[in-house]
Amino acid sequence: MKINPLFIIPNLFTATSAFLGVLSIIYASKGRIEFACWLVIISMIFDGLDGRVARITNTASKFGVEFDSLCDVIAFGCAPAILLYFSIGQYYDRFGAMVSCLFVVFGAIRLARFNIVTSNEISKYFIGLPIPSAAIFVATMIVLKIRYDLFKEYSMYLLIAAFLVGILMVSNVRYPNFKQVKWRLSSFIMLVIILAILFVRPIEGIFILISLYILFGLIRYIYLITSRIVFKKANS
Repeated sequence: MKINPLFIIPNLFTATSAFLGVLSIIYASKGRIEFACWLVIISMIFDGLDGRVARITNTASKFGVEFDSLCDVIAFGCAPAILLYFSIGQYYDRFGAMVSCLFVVFGAIRLARFNIVTSNEISKYFIGLPIPSAAIFVATMIVLKIRYDLFKEYSMYLLIAAFLVGILMVSNVRYPNFKQVKWRLSSFIMLVIILAILFVRPIEGIFILISLYILFGLIRYIYLITSRIVFKKANS
């Protein structure tokens, strides 16, 4: 049985993502929290490329899908959870440990559900917050805490925020899938502006963008639910 040599390319990107996730855990255990957070952020870039490379090279496979999910649990589940615990959670005893552990569990559930409901066609929306988005939120939040000493006396709120983000991963809240974005000139200009901002303030920019993404899905979900309730009452 001959195997397409191009098959290794997308899986190499996936493996690199997991490799960086494990490195992040190692550096976090050594106290280099900010560097470990950056490894998670870089890991997301490789994770975002593997699927696109697979489609371009026509090497998408069931193995690639399962391998990607397993690597995502490491890079975007375990690594952020360890970072969260070492930077904040350890100061809140069992509650901190619980939040860190549940982040991994919720992330694994999110990936398992995605693999079950996904199809060959790319949907316009994700059901539940994607685990890379949740991981980047936690990683950038930790870096901002370190750099600016944010919430020095209120780190508990950061733990609660991470817990809520974990719940969003297993929720029915729908989030836009940017793979379905139709690129126009205005979209390109907006992308250039965003990249320029990220060049000047990368961590701050990423945190703001990912926070807006999380809030957009949540606000949209609340709006749709409220609209349905009001519509039913109006017709009853």
